[in-house]
Amino acid sequence: MATKPLVYIASAYTKGDVAVNVHFQLKTFDELMTDGVVWPVCPLWNHFQHAAFPRAYAEWLAYDQAMLPLYDACLRLTATEPRIGYTMADSSGADKEVETFRAMGKPVFFNKEDLYEWVKTQQGK
Repeated sequence: MATKPLVYIASAYTKGDVAVNVHFQLKTFDELMTDGVVWPVCPLWNHFQHAAFPRAYAEWLAYDQAMLPLYDACLRLTATEPRIGYTMADSSGADKEVETFRAMGKPVFFNKEDLYEWVKTQQGK
């Protein structure tokens, strides 16, 4: 690959603690940026847009689905915050995003290590 792949982070948002879920995705974005292997995409930034200019949940889901073809891969994660013993894997929205990536023939990863290994194999092509 001539450039780093664009990787969509899929994780829980509305199920569980919304604030912790958003924090988790922001933290994951920051880790991915620091590692420098991929260009991460943090769809939960929409949380802040929604706070200022609310829209129907279905509209946000449609927006996310419309954007998915732009990305090279999906990183589907369980939102966690060890300091408070929080874990949230359940997400119908993230599961639908995974389904869409697979339907497009694009890879889905469930941890950074597998994602980074895939990037290495793509760079060798």
